[in-house]
Amino acid sequence: MYFNMKTNYFKNICLGIFLFFATSTLFAENWPNWRGPKANGVAPNGNPPTEFSENKNVKWKIKVPGSGSSTPVIWKDEVFILVAEKTGKKVEGTENGTPTERGRNNSQRGQRSEGRGGNTDRNTSGNRGGFGGNSFNREEIMKRFDKNGDGELNDAERQSMRDELRQQFSRNRGEERSSNERSRRRGRSGSGFSRGGFGGGRKPTEEYRFALISYDRESGKENWRTVAATAVPHEGHHRDHGYASASPVTDGKNIIVSFGSRGLYCFDMKGKIKWKKDFGNMRTRNSFGEGSSPALYGDTIVLLWDQEDDSYIYAIDKKNGTIKWKRERNEATGWCTPVVTTHKDVTQVLVNGTKAVRSYRLNDGKLLWQCSGQTGNTVPSIVVDKETAYAMSGFRGAHIAAIKLGGNGDLTGSESVTWTADRGTPYVPSPLLSNDRLWYLSGNNGILSVRETKSGKSLVESERLTGISGVYASPVSASGKVYIVGRNGSIAVLKDSAKFEVLASNKLDEKFDCSPAIVGNQLFLRGKEYLYCIAKVN
Repeated sequence: MYFNMKTNYFKNICLGIFLFFATSTLFAENWPNWRGPKANGVAPNGNPPTEFSENKNVKWKIKVPGSGSSTPVIWKDEVFILVAEKTGKKVEGTENGTPTERGRNNSQRGQRSEGRGGNTDRNTSGNRGGFGGNSFNREEIMKRFDKNGDGELNDAERQSMRDELRQQFSRNRGEERSSNERSRRRGRSGSGFSRGGFGGGRKPTEEYRFALISYDRESGKENWRTVAATAVPHEGHHRDHGYASASPVTDGKNIIVSFGSRGLYCFDMKGKIKWKKDFGNMRTRNSFGEGSSPALYGDTIVLLWDQEDDSYIYAIDKKNGTIKWKRERNEATGWCTPVVTTHKDVTQVLVNGTKAVRSYRLNDGKLLWQCSGQTGNTVPSIVVDKETAYAMSGFRGAHIAAIKLGGNGDLTGSESVTWTADRGTPYVPSPLLSNDRLWYLSGNNGILSVRETKSGKSLVESERLTGISGVYASPVSASGKVYIVGRNGSIAVLKDSAKFEVLASNKLDEKFDCSPAIVGNQLFLRGKEYLYCIAKVN
């Protein structure tokens, strides 16, 4: 009997090891979530073409409905994307697909206490929305004229500001317009008014369909489409943003989708909705919009809910949508995606933030450690190797911190922070971690830097990528090549090495804000109107 028990024990150990490696291999052969199978931008088994154009190595190109800036997710022979599509129906007296009473109730929720999130005037009803009045400040100016969102005004943006100031001060505004402007400026973020520029747009009155679509990976043919919700969004969004910005995540049995204020959904692989969870309306800074993608580890979904009202991080049961735990976060609006990693048998959730980078224990949500130093408006997600987490941000400042895993408490300024840097960091794009090197861009621009992960040594410093002026997409790598996608349709391919070496400069007739995905010999690029599959074509 003892022999049989011992034999069964070793059988179970072997089975567990086999399943672990089988699952790891399966995920490596797909692109199951934001930033790929290891959440670092690397496709371990990928090898797409180095050179391509509209007339070369385009396997297929299809027009996609609606809008969305989420990354395509690929599992076996299917490509999944999220879209938000206008229905053409104007809806008055409703908000988020429900009676306006819900909107009123939601607006009366507990407001962020003064000073929380950094700015003591975050909840005031003063001059939030427009550019004008009797005083001007840097935030208003940058919001209006910083068109590329890099935190600085270039020559063209400065000229635009000067022209606007001349027009504004020479304009004889009547009493009625002054009254309207004052009334609008008294509105808070999400009140339905925004002056454009870098801030959010007007609150929509038109209905949207929020859908998950499956395409055949080899042909681009649509397999199925499921509408998760039909609703009028409760607030606007940044002009380059949209209502389908979070990427889905799949384990090959379930597809987890976050439409933010429209709910969290679990689909089966045929597009049937298994369950839905509602978290209410999110109120984002200046109505910039929502964008954090869910993370999935085993049976646990991790959802970040950083906003201008009370912020939280949730752990949710994949099987039924019940909340496992919920932790309050001392953060304002953020757009990063949580990353799950295991270090010395402790599985933890790493989250970037303006106040602090934080690590939560996955099984119960306990805060393990935190480390401050990041800039405002944190967007880039953390990347992590076996021993260290790398966090960075680049809005009106620059900061990178290499933080050793395994610490406890407040790690700010401690030996757990092995190195830091303070220049050339990204605002929107997340970094790439490949072959012990960090690749990242400056602001939202095509200016590249590369550092060693272990020492922080600069290998490439602020090299401008020819033909690429603006970048929102995060870089990816495969088979010794790094792909950097510009907003103007230019795609640079560089050698994944310690030296700056451009292998190819490609151009497509599309504009790209979405991060690319790589599976096998295929590169998937989602543009404003089209979805591309780039592959070697004879």
